[in-house]
Amino acid sequence: MQIVQTGPDDARFPAWCEVWAATQRADRPDEAPRPARDHVALGRRLATPGGSVTGTHRAAVADGGVVGALRLLLPVRDNTTVAYVDLAVHPAARRQGVGSALLAEAGRLAAAAGRTAMVADVDEPVPQTPGRAFALHHGWTCDLRESRRDLVLPVDEARLAVLEEEARAAGPDYAVLTWRDRTPDDLVEDRALLGRRMSTDAPSGDVPVEEEHWDAARVREEEAAHVARGRTVLTGGAVREGRLVAHTELHVPLEQPERAQQGAMLVLREHRGHRLGARVKVAVLRELAATLPQVRRISTYNAESNRPMVAVNEALGFRRAGGLSAWTRRL
Repeated sequence: MQIVQTGPDDARFPAWCEVWAATQRADRPDEAPRPARDHVALGRRLATPGGSVTGTHRAAVADGGVVGALRLLLPVRDNTTVAYVDLAVHPAARRQGVGSALLAEAGRLAAAAGRTAMVADVDEPVPQTPGRAFALHHGWTCDLRESRRDLVLPVDEARLAVLEEEARAAGPDYAVLTWRDRTPDDLVEDRALLGRRMSTDAPSGDVPVEEEHWDAARVREEEAAHVARGRTVLTGGAVREGRLVAHTELHVPLEQPERAQQGAMLVLREHRGHRLGARVKVAVLRELAATLPQVRRISTYNAESNRPMVAVNEALGFRRAGGLSAWTRRL
């Protein structure tokens, strides 16, 4: 077996993407795997200078075929001691040392980039997944556990109406609006503040991450990246005195719009207690039904310690569907 560098314009990259698709089909057979276009766009972003993140890709090759995939993401504006690791092994090649070899390569690349910690997520549709066993075997530490909850659409309108009425009564001084893909220019600085607060206020367990640097340019970079990856993003925001103080996002892959993902969701600490989370979620669900009725399910992840957000999601009808864990290895 060899480990070779690859990238979105390399002849091996379609097979690299297929490794990811095969693992996703094996682990969550009822869900469509991430399209190759998504991986290609992210790979090009990592290779473009001047952004907030850079990175590299490696392929494990055996008998002329790609059997393992590694992507290393390296933040450049903040958290410059951390490397984020994405690793997959084709189900037919598991337990043959492929993952261990790629993980060793990730450690070498991270150390060469001056990083002192590696962080990786493990999807856990059921208990005792191969990813969890692999992380434990290699001495990684589980620093955060989140629960996944799914919402089957459409949501009952009576349920939405009750939640909206209660939330309006709790925050009558706030207006709610929605937009798609591009934050209005007069709100982009406030959106940057929400991104910065998201990095510190959302539960992160013991994952060794620090506050992220967000400004208007980074907001626009992220928005352009979503478009390039074939996603459309619906956002609901709460505004008071012209300032954006809360928001929620839904990411919809246009090639496979049946399943959407919850993106960032935050209410500024000084504006909590007014049911703004419920109001913006109701607003974006209504916008989704009106403009993208093909979406049949939404998935979201929350730490169980984030009880206010879990309560909002459960009131909307989200139900448990597995989990996600974040693992760390100090170098």
